[in-house]
Order: sequence, then structure tokens, then C-alpha cells
Amino acid sequence: PLNYWVNAQDFSGRARREDNTLISYSYDLYDFDQTKIYDQPIERREAKFGHFDELKAVENALRYIHDGEEVTLLVPSALAYGTYGDEKKIDNDIPLIIKLKAL
Repeated sequence: PLNYWVNAQDFSGRARREDNTLISYSYDLYDFDQTKIYDQPIERREAKFGHFDELKAVENALRYIHDGEEVTLLVPSALAYGTYGDEKKIDNDIPLIIKLKAL
């Protein structure tokens, strides 16, 4: 129902973090061959929900995971960087594996 896959238990029974709540997190990006795309994880400190400049799947998963919890997301290209890529290392139409951790 989320249009992406996550290896965590059903989010429906979990509390949802509200807009303007602060969170710190990091994640690594992989292609579907499980090749790491960037050497260093992408990390954000004290990001504010509702004001993210991230993939929607990342923001949505962070709303439901617990502090310290790690999840793996499988995100289709349409919900990742779509037909343009990230104009750096991610080509167009590439689905992603995202290993995400709430810090």
C-alpha cells in the first residue's frame, strides 16, 4: 500500500511523527545489484518533518520507525529519482535499495 517495500513490521500500529517534529537520520543508497552508490552515507541532523528535501519514501518511513531502528526500503524508480536521476551518480529509471536509520 505504500508503493514501496519496507522490511519493518506493519506501520499501521505505530505512532506517526507529526509535522515540525525534529529527527536525525542517515541512509545509504544501493542499486538492485546491491552496489553501494555513494561511498559515504547521506546524513541529516535535526531535519523537520513537513520540510524535508528528501525522497518521499524516506520521509514516510522515518515518520514510523523508532529512534535507533534500521530499515531497508526497496523503492521503484518512479518514487526515487525518476526519469532524470540525481544528475550525479544515479542514472534515470533506477530503482533503489535504501538502508535507513533513525539516529
